[in-house]
Amino acid sequence: MKAETEGKTKDVGLLDVTPENFIVPKGEESFYHCRIEVVKFNQETGGRISRPRMQVFGKKFFETFGLHNLRKMGYKVDIMHDPNVWEAANKEKIEASKRAKAEAAAKAAAEAKAAEREQMKAEIIAELTAAGVIPAEPKKAGRKPKAEKTAEAEEAAGDSPENNENV
Repeated sequence: MKAETEGKTKDVGLLDVTPENFIVPKGEESFYHCRIEVVKFNQETGGRISRPRMQVFGKKFFETFGLHNLRKMGYKVDIMHDPNVWEAANKEKIEASKRAKAEAAAKAAAEAKAAEREQMKAEIIAELTAAGVIPAEPKKAGRKPKAEKTAEAEEAAGDSPENNENV
C-alpha cells in the first residue's frame, strides 16, 4: 500500500487497501487484481468471521465469465487493479516498448542473417579450394622474371627449344 503522508510503502491489513493505494507488482499490470470474500459476521458479537483474500485473474477469463460467476457464488468482489484503465493511462509507454522490442528483433535478425551469409561464404570458399577451382595460395601480382617471359613467348610462338630439332 502507498502511504499518503509519507510517500513510502508499508504493509497494512487487506481491508485497508483501496484501488487508489494498491501497488501492482511489476510484470502483473495486464492482470486483474481483486479482493474477494464471502462476507460473514458472528450473529452474537457482530464481529467479522470471514477473511478477505487477494486474487489475480487473467483479463479474458475475468471479463468473460469470472466476475459474473464469483458474484453468483456469493463473493463480494472489489477490483483493486483494472488492466484496461492501466493500458489507457500508459498507452504511449506501451507503444514505445513495443517499438523498441520490434527494432531489437529486427536488428538481431539482420545480424543473424549477416553471420549466416559469412558462414556460407566461408564454406563455399573452402569447398572450391578443396576442389581445386580456387588455388590454395593466391599468386602474387607483379612483374614476372625475364626468363619466364621469354619462355612463355616462345611457347606461344611454337618455337620452343625442346621442339626444335634443327639444333
